[in-house]
Amino acid sequence: MSQIVGEQAEPHDAASIAEQALEWFVRLQSGGATYADRRAWHAWVDADPMHRREFDRCCRLWGELDSTRPLLREELVRAAREWECAAQRPRTVSMWSYRPARLSAVCALLLAVVIAGGWWFTSGVATAEYRTAKGERRIVVLPDGSAVTLNTSTVIATAFSRSKRTVVLQEGEALFAVSHSGGGPFEVVAGNRVVRDIGTQFVVRRLEQRVMVTVVEGAVEVQQSEPAASEPLWQRLTAGEQIAYEPSGAISPVKTVSLAEATAWLEGKVMFEDRPLSEVIQEVGRYQRGEIRILDPRIGALRVSGVFGADDRAGLLNALERAAPIVVSHVNGEVVVLEEKRGISEKQ
Repeated sequence: MSQIVGEQAEPHDAASIAEQALEWFVRLQSGGATYADRRAWHAWVDADPMHRREFDRCCRLWGELDSTRPLLREELVRAAREWECAAQRPRTVSMWSYRPARLSAVCALLLAVVIAGGWWFTSGVATAEYRTAKGERRIVVLPDGSAVTLNTSTVIATAFSRSKRTVVLQEGEALFAVSHSGGGPFEVVAGNRVVRDIGTQFVVRRLEQRVMVTVVEGAVEVQQSEPAASEPLWQRLTAGEQIAYEPSGAISPVKTVSLAEATAWLEGKVMFEDRPLSEVIQEVGRYQRGEIRILDPRIGALRVSGVFGADDRAGLLNALERAAPIVVSHVNGEVVVLEEKRGISEKQ
């Protein structure tokens, strides 16, 4: 879908922009959007204030749907797939005038259900849950227009009302690109602390109850005091800064980190800079099936730097075998063992 950005100049009337907004919404909600799609969507939204207004309107309407939402999900996925097929066909007309019939039908259905169906939330709070499997990444557009990119094995729950927007990161890792078109404060609850958006993009990672917050753009505030405190204390973080906290309540000092390393997963990669091999193996295990075992602690202490495909196990193992004093043994299709090369320990 990223191809349409270069051709967006043709339609300028309100009806065409509204339809474009719906098509973007369908694509992003389908669950099949890529990081490149999200960047293209950002470019389209930033190109004209009217683009943002129409897209936010779609999100608000979608957020007010209740029982109809599961019924439309399958149609959204089908529509997005047909869009992908149409985008790859040879054509001499603009992408905007070459829309699959199903896509236009789903857009019309979405509006018809919202306007005439009467499926409104009576509680005033829209809730939902999103998750990814191992090795999967997914972009979710929330009711307020904020975009969340879920990394592998991630689960979030959302609760949105007119006065407050809350996301609970139950496990995994996610990048939050927050919309500021309204809807009250945006907060992410992870473990026993709250991360409050100020105007930013940020990553929250929760693994084995340890939480890390990294700011990509702008700033956030991380709650320092216990949740029950009458007047919470907040630690402000800006771009390139990171903080971590434990279930015990201990909070690390703020440190500066490599954003390239912290966000490499958005491009389907993992990046390491002078990290112990044991940590590298643990990290890639989040994305890949099977098991990599280290038999000798001395091997686990070896320092590793490099960029690898998150799902490229063979490439990682080949690189390790070339660069480090180890031998890779395949026990079966699921288990790989890393051992020290013979003669290395004797020479030491």
